[in-house]
Amino acid sequence: MDARSHYPEFLAVDEHIRRAQLQRSAHIAHLIAVGIDRLAAAFAQAGRTMGEGLAAEMDRRAVEADAFLKRAVPHR
Repeated sequence: MDARSHYPEFLAVDEHIRRAQLQRSAHIAHLIAVGIDRLAAAFAQAGRTMGEGLAAEMDRRAVEADAFLKRAVPHR
């Protein structure tokens, strides 16, 4: 004999608890998905920023290495 057949008056309470557990599981899954999405976006932004910095450094080195470009750029 299980609790459902032995205590039929608690079926509504049992169903309410089950729905609450499912809802909590859905919220946790949503939080995990949002966290992973934001982490991926942060890594993508960091990659873009590093790429832009690398490109700027390569441009600066190209200017320093080329005598013609060195004369065309004003000194600070």
